[in-house]
Amino acid sequence: MKTQIIQRRLTPFNCVLILIDFQTRLLMTIESIDAKTLTKNVFDLARIVSLLNIPTLLTSIGAKTFGGPLLPELQMIFSNREPIECTTMSVWEDRRVCSEVERTGRRKLVMAGLWTDFCVAHSALQAIRSGYKVYVVTDTCGDLNREAQDTAILRMIQAGAIPVKCREVLVELQQHKAFLMPDVHIPLSQRKS
Repeated sequence: MKTQIIQRRLTPFNCVLILIDFQTRLLMTIESIDAKTLTKNVFDLARIVSLLNIPTLLTSIGAKTFGGPLLPELQMIFSNREPIECTTMSVWEDRRVCSEVERTGRRKLVMAGLWTDFCVAHSALQAIRSGYKVYVVTDTCGDLNREAQDTAILRMIQAGAIPVKCREVLVELQQHKAFLMPDVHIPLSQRKS
């Protein structure tokens, strides 16, 4: 029973993070969530995923034109990775993204990104149709307005996506990590002789 519970939740060994189009100019268009809150959540998620060595894909669109470069803090966290420059609104239509995900062998996708109604929603819907379990981190997604954000999230939920908050994902991933850490402090009174 305990094994089934662990298999159902997100662990550092069963998921892939896809960060969609977190670019400087796109961030300036977001009004569905406060930009500082959004970026704090994204950076928190990125840091923990990086520390746990969870496979992560970064994407961009129109980096040299309308989208601008990746957020500098995000590029610092993933300094050894370049974003995959996509040419369509859905990253799932880019063969490089699909190949990278397939290469991991993992079937759980954690998605976050800008322009929830186009880039995140279309990517999530296509991944679900391809047989992946998709977790959408709603407080690390942003859109042009609140209505667009809410409608996109509802559409993804109706298709089978699981909405989660950044903190939920962090706790779930760290909870598993605590069992793996050999240097976890155990009080003397609880140690076996």
